[in-house]
Amino acid sequence: VPIGSDIGSVDLGIRDLWRTTYCGSDIDAIEIRSDADEENVSKARRTYNYRVVMLKSGSVMDMRNCCSTGQKVLASPIIRLAFAEPFCLDCCILALDEPTTNLDFENIDGLAQALIE
Repeated sequence: VPIGSDIGSVDLGIRDLWRTTYCGSDIDAIEIRSDADEENVSKARRTYNYRVVMLKSGSVMDMRNCCSTGQKVLASPIIRLAFAEPFCLDCCILALDEPTTNLDFENIDGLAQALIE
C-alpha cells in the first residue's frame, strides 16, 4: 500500500478521534505536521521532521510546548488508533501501553468509548 494514499485518512482519523474523545474546549483538533529538513537534504534522500500540533481558532501550535501532560497522553493512543485504521486492516490486536494516570475521568471515558467503536 503506498503510504501517501492513506495519510489523508490518518489525518481525518486523528481529527475525528480527538473531537469525539477529548472533553476540553481549549483544543479544536490535533494534527501531525512534517517539515523537510533542508539542512540535511541530499539528492538521493530527503528527511522530514514530524511534530504533533494543536489547532485552536485557526492558530497552530506545537503540542510539545503548549499542552498538559494529560493532553499529550491522550494524543498518543489517538494517533496510534488513527494509523491502525488504514494500515492494519487484518490485525485483530492493538497494543496501547500508554499510562492513563494523567487523564481526568471524562477523557478516560472518551478514550474508552473510542476504543469500543
